[in-house]
Amino acid sequence: MISELAGARSIVRYWVIVFVTTVAALLIAWTASRALLLMFAGVLFAAFLDAITRLLGKAVPASRGVRLAIVCTILSAALIAALGWGGTAIATQGGELASTLREQINHMLAWLDQRGIQIAPDGVGALADQGHQSAGAPTLRSVLPDVGGLFGPAWTAIAMLLGVLGDVLIIIFLGVFLAAQPSVYRDAVLLLIPPAQRGRYREVLDESGETLRHWLLGQSLTMSLIGLFVWLGLTLAGVGPPFLLGLQAGLLAFVPTLGPLLAGIAIMLASFASGLWSAVGALIVYLVVQTVESYLLTPIIQKRAIAVPPAFLFASQIVLGLLFGFYGLALATPLAAVARVFILRLYVERAPRLIAADGTARTGQGMA
Repeated sequence: MISELAGARSIVRYWVIVFVTTVAALLIAWTASRALLLMFAGVLFAAFLDAITRLLGKAVPASRGVRLAIVCTILSAALIAALGWGGTAIATQGGELASTLREQINHMLAWLDQRGIQIAPDGVGALADQGHQSAGAPTLRSVLPDVGGLFGPAWTAIAMLLGVLGDVLIIIFLGVFLAAQPSVYRDAVLLLIPPAQRGRYREVLDESGETLRHWLLGQSLTMSLIGLFVWLGLTLAGVGPPFLLGLQAGLLAFVPTLGPLLAGIAIMLASFASGLWSAVGALIVYLVVQTVESYLLTPIIQKRAIAVPPAFLFASQIVLGLLFGFYGLALATPLAAVARVFILRLYVERAPRLIAADGTARTGQGMA
């Protein structure tokens, strides 16, 4: 009797510890969600650098450090050249596109209002014209509350730009450091795992990295082709600015399902300013590009990278987007891919062995 009570107490104590640990982990994840998502973005960038470094190793017989330095140099030079060559043009076209989209949105709201359909309260259009931003501004305004009143929307834009640049720098530096010595950081994580299970977790981490590398290479190729096709198609349709619309379509393709929808809305709003036939041509271009992407590019390019069902991907984007904002939405697909690897390798494949060890069931017996 005493032994049974001791066993029951140990079981209760175990599940209490598991419950408390799980709740604490969830609270920490919720509180530090932005930092954790930035860290995962850094891991994603490291996987991208690692993938290109591995590909370069097939053509350049040099050490990993040399190949990584070559990759970083090429990417930096390409970024500087792009900013120097097209930075002014992109900024000019961006201003024109923003004005066009704002004008078309105001026209659409006015058209709906004339027919008794009020989408937004009075004054929203005027606020959009004046360039006012939403209340979700950077925390600098809470530190210096009077600065916004002194400088207005310009200060808000500068603060948001500085916040984005700061996040980008964090992702870049973290990615470069992780890509330089990936095995060192992987082994450091494995130190948190019991020695008997480290081999299993090492395989799972390696497979997760392989999944991210394949997905990133395939996604980069898909994004480049979508941007090129949209650019050429809108140029033929006479919708401008075609290069900037193609660029935003390629970048938004990073977020499956919702990204192409947002890109299509921007393309159609911009096309209305060029006339009815331009809008029809833009719609045809968008539909053709999305059909090619959905039924040709993604199945061929991403067949080795990710096998997550589309409904699960869409649901993860909605949930993570609502919980964590833009970063959660943008990183939902690679997070789902990594989660799939962990669930399959650590739970699904392990469950039959645990049941057999418990003696309550036997895999492969009694199924006839």
